[in-house]
Amino acid sequence: MIEILEASPEQPAQRPHSCVPPMSHSDWAIVLSISVDADARRISQALTEPEYLEAWISMPDQAEGSSIIASKRADGYGLDHWRAGRVVASIIGSFLSCHQRKMRLRWRKECSPSFAESMVDFRIRGNFASSVLELRQTAFISADDYLWHQTLWQRSLETLALILRAK
Repeated sequence: MIEILEASPEQPAQRPHSCVPPMSHSDWAIVLSISVDADARRISQALTEPEYLEAWISMPDQAEGSSIIASKRADGYGLDHWRAGRVVASIIGSFLSCHQRKMRLRWRKECSPSFAESMVDFRIRGNFASSVLELRQTAFISADDYLWHQTLWQRSLETLALILRAK
């Protein structure tokens, strides 16, 4: 089960007075935590190697017959969402730091007519057969971008946990 650690822009934390302004988009952050039945090495591989990424990344608008193709890049990876023979969305993940238990990426979502760049941090806690994977993503350009990524990470991390449990 994924634990959501911060409020979303659609459902901000309850405020005692209506005179308090709502969260600005610069304050939006996706913070998720999930238990994974795997050691830090296996989780790290799943977060960095294209063949693993293809297995667990799930785009919010991914439908039957569409697929995710991952490719290695000099400083990270690319993810292309294919549907009906064409790319409908691309994501470039560029590592700013990459250690077995802690990773930071510049995350760029490219789709017509615009693109969005944000920061993604992964932290792996624990060892041996059971670990906790923490994710934090910040710097969203809009509520739509935030909600799209919230769905992406909730679906994808649940799939990752299922895949690693099965092995």
